[in-house]
Amino acid sequence: MLSYIHSFHAGNHADILKHVTLSLILEHLCKKEKPFTIIDTHAGSGIYDLNDERLLKTGEAENGISLFLKKISDAEKNGEFSEEIKILEPYLKIVRPYFEKSLYPGSPLIENTFLRQSDVQILSELHPKTIEELKENARTFKTQPQIHYRNGYELARAITPPEIKRGLCVIDPSFEEKSDYETCGKLIAQIHKKWPVGVIALWYPLVSHRKMEISAMKETIACSAPDLDGKTLDLEMQVKNEEEMTGLASLYGSGMFIINPPYQLEEQMQKVIPFIKKILTE
Repeated sequence: MLSYIHSFHAGNHADILKHVTLSLILEHLCKKEKPFTIIDTHAGSGIYDLNDERLLKTGEAENGISLFLKKISDAEKNGEFSEEIKILEPYLKIVRPYFEKSLYPGSPLIENTFLRQSDVQILSELHPKTIEELKENARTFKTQPQIHYRNGYELARAITPPEIKRGLCVIDPSFEEKSDYETCGKLIAQIHKKWPVGVIALWYPLVSHRKMEISAMKETIACSAPDLDGKTLDLEMQVKNEEEMTGLASLYGSGMFIINPPYQLEEQMQKVIPFIKKILTE
């Protein structure tokens, strides 16, 4: 099923959580000179137009990144939340210049911004229109990535462990299908077994009608790898009241499940998640 188009949702609260987390992970990887590999299984278009009628229709960017950056600027002018804003700086310094051009950078572009000459970026996208947009947008990237028109799950299984074993695998499916939860659980277990040193970052939605699937997915990962005790980080941010959400599109927040999280990531995210939530829900 390929009906999901991220252009309706780019720059929303889920993107902010995901991209702040990715920026901090990538900042950590860049602290050492050793090269790293980034694998992104569901890359999307790479860059999104905030004036796109699809985004204007949903209002998700207006209530997400637009509101977020405005409140950050207000806090800076007032000398407030300096500690939280400092942690967010790796994300802000990427997003702000694009926002000034009415654009929002997707995961591939954010990842690419951190790449050094020796690093490798591998992107996978299966939607026929989206991959053409990704190829076109990638022409503007600092470093040219490897782009595959392929099922992201299959790609991740096939190329892990990568030749450069230090690195990150980003898994961000749409979760349109119930089976995605089971597939992700099994995939992460398989990848970690083959690539025990790799950082694996999974984004997942918080929706009431998939609570059992989310729990089962995490249980699959935990049971498959006894060595993961103390090596995982599960972050969640709820921006709406679950009880008020109805229907199948009842996204009230999102989460990031991370294997081999970098040092201090948990501490950093515990400080900024309440701050982001405060900004987006006041």
